[in-house]
Amino acid sequence: MRAIAMTDFDSGASLRELPTPMPASNELLVRVHSSSINGVDVGIASGAMKAMMAYEFPVVLGRDFAGVVERVGPRASRYRPGDELIGFVFGSRLHEGTWADFVVVPEDGYVARKPAGLDFGQAGALPLAGATALLAVDTVAPVEGERVLVVGAGGGVGGYVVQMAAGRGARVIATARPGDEDRLRALGAAETIDFTTNDLAVAMRERHPEGLHTLIDLASWSPGWPEALTALARVVRDGGRVVSTGGAARPEELAERGITATNVMTTSRANGVARVAELAGKGQLRVSVESIRPLTEALTALERFTAGKRGKIIIAVAEG
Repeated sequence: MRAIAMTDFDSGASLRELPTPMPASNELLVRVHSSSINGVDVGIASGAMKAMMAYEFPVVLGRDFAGVVERVGPRASRYRPGDELIGFVFGSRLHEGTWADFVVVPEDGYVARKPAGLDFGQAGALPLAGATALLAVDTVAPVEGERVLVVGAGGGVGGYVVQMAAGRGARVIATARPGDEDRLRALGAAETIDFTTNDLAVAMRERHPEGLHTLIDLASWSPGWPEALTALARVVRDGGRVVSTGGAARPEELAERGITATNVMTTSRANGVARVAELAGKGQLRVSVESIRPLTEALTALERFTAGKRGKIIIAVAEG
């Protein structure tokens, strides 16, 4: 099968031919139709994740997928060949990935049936980013009328967070690059702010002297961001909530003001993919797509991702 894979830390990733994996007893072999690019893919490709996870070469890049069950293991009973699924791969080691013609996943893992109204291209951009957004929004649980600042709103996770928070009636303030304001407002943002030219903490204090109810941080991987988050958290009113998807929240610094600060990981709770699929199936969550690239251009697309993008970059795996 074709796969974008690494064989060591020095050579980098490239398009390779690898054996098609076989499913174990409770696993599914899925023919991948599409995937997308997530921040973790950058870390895996650069080798930065080796301090956290074991690399078992060859390591195939890509985490999420939309595809069709090709074969099931002897003890798999939830799904059958021909079922259309979405999901993402996760484990303590890096080996399987979804930028490939096939991927093996546990049937009781992070998988769910593909929403009928969503094509494979869009569906492949939904699982990991959508589940991350859902966890972040659930954690702070915004209610109608609350002011919610979403930092990193322009990315894939951010687009879902904006929709989910706005769907609960919150007044969403989204950070935006110039030219991205209309897209984010169409997703549900009530306000946008250019983070490339504004000091966010100063601007928020000027716009909303009464304070924010909630701060959702999706930009923790940026250099110097933990310090910037600390400054922004001062704009959150006493008793508010802060959540970070990258470990930048500092609960001890905010506890004296009654602010609940939480760091979250998508895989730290039960499968959220099914809930995300349900929202998308009901038309309550849509995929904001920047571009669609074939598998052969996945590495070029990865470079585009690191340069900054608007919405999800989809990797079309299935040929034709």
